Amino acid sequence: MRLDGKRLALPARPLPASRLAPRTVIYHGSAGAFAHIASRTAFPDAQSMACENLFEVVDAVRSGRAEVAVLPCENILAGRVPDIHMLLPDIGLAIVGEVFLPIELHLVAPHGWSLDEITRVHSHPVALKQVQRFLDAHGLSPVAESNTATAAALIKQRGDRRAAAVASSLAAETYGLAILKRNIEDIPFNLTRFYVLAAKPVIPPPEQHDIMTSLLFEVTDTPGALFRAVGGFADNGINLTRLESYLVGGQFVATRFLCEFEGHPDVPQVRRALEALTAQTTRQTVLGVYPMHAIGSRVRARSRQPSRPDGLRKGLS
Repeated sequence: MRLDGKRLALPARPLPASRLAPRTVIYHGSAGAFAHIASRTAFPDAQSMACENLFEVVDAVRSGRAEVAVLPCENILAGRVPDIHMLLPDIGLAIVGEVFLPIELHLVAPHGWSLDEITRVHSHPVALKQVQRFLDAHGLSPVAESNTATAAALIKQRGDRRAAAVASSLAAETYGLAILKRNIEDIPFNLTRFYVLAAKPVIPPPEQHDIMTSLLFEVTDTPGALFRAVGGFADNGINLTRLESYLVGGQFVATRFLCEFEGHPDVPQVRRALEALTAQTTRQTVLGVYPMHAIGSRVRARSRQPSRPDGLRKGLS
């Protein structure tokens, strides 16, 4: 979907979000990965399929071998997931939903091993960022792997008593590992957001509440171009929740941006904001219009209120 002129082209009869009930879900990683947990949480009646190759995950949805993919896009502690972020402009899939998953990270190793023996910790780079204080406090070296569950499987397979993994309790159970130390994340309140992606968009009706829109846009490399492009959101009271850049054309100049905001493109105030965006940009591509996840809705609502971390954690328990 593209913004063409001043009007966003949407299907004449958008499908209600309640119809998003896939029979097959594919995720990046091995059994026990957090993407696996997110897939089961969002679609408990669907068949969840693991895939170690990110491009094969995307191809499976494009070809119809899986109806949707569940991929992590950002973490509240570590920020964006780089490989997903870089893939979005050319992914060829529509974002049809989001899943927020509370993350609990554990240090896992084969039974009988102790923390005193460990010198290296294997996990996904984003997970390693979330436990940096623990690693530093114990003098442990981080080793990047493709995902948390694969790291757990490798620790079991190799049998090196100097190595452990950071993974979920499901991964420890799946691969027969013991939890040496529970909840080692730097900050107790830890969430990862996942995109739900499909071959075709599934767009909720404009009157539905708590809608997110994700889009890409490009601006000219001129002073004030970005400021003018996003100014329409503030002028129309639209909450811009994400704005991240890409380097385009082999230059250290950010002219392409991923933008996410609260609201449906067919709501009048959003339409006006998008018209202002169109006037200042050279290209726009809508990646998805989709319902907020229940946790995401609460997190975003509370972020606009005075900080109350204890109350937020209680609300997610």
